[in-house]
Amino acid sequence: MSDGGWTLIARFSNADSKGWGKNSGEYWYDTLELGSTTSPTANSDMINKAFYDVEGNDIKLSRNDESSHSLLLYAESCFLQTTFRSKITSYGNFRNNTNWLSTNNGCRFSCSVHNWGSISGVAGFAQSVCSSDLISANYLSFWCHYSSGDGAVLMIGGGGSSCAGADHGIAITESDSPKFGDTFSRQDFGDESGSTPVTSYALNLWIR
Repeated sequence: MSDGGWTLIARFSNADSKGWGKNSGEYWYDTLELGSTTSPTANSDMINKAFYDVEGNDIKLSRNDESSHSLLLYAESCFLQTTFRSKITSYGNFRNNTNWLSTNNGCRFSCSVHNWGSISGVAGFAQSVCSSDLISANYLSFWCHYSSGDGAVLMIGGGGSSCAGADHGIAITESDSPKFGDTFSRQDFGDESGSTPVTSYALNLWIR
């Protein structure tokens, strides 16, 4: 179920410029290639052309610092044969201070996930088994925001009042509105955008 046929398409690291949360949104929309595109072990942001070239149904996340690149999260039939960029940008153009939601509470899209291996203590996964008034446990959700204080492009797990809002997962922000913002506290991945970012490892994104 989780083995074979995977293509590495992107990497999220807090050890560099935190480009996944840039106000321009360029990594999600425009960047064609970035960083070490073939090595799953580098601790730096990466975009492979497969990010916008390779179609797939399933996506997964792993850590860059584990020799086996063991699975952290597996979302089956999440994309229905589209590229990652096509799916993520199909909900609108959220560059340069454009809100990705017209209301404060919600997500644009969610798919159920399987959590595998040891996710305890992995940054971004703190709410993976939490359920609340925004999203319940065991979901990967896209373009999320909660209340007037935080959001994520990819929210891992539950979100809402009892699940630490919505700023847990990938490309998280403390923006008061659901938008990118260089002036706001942000991280490329983590459990809470206002906390000290984890810089000792990165998260790899795969598609098949």
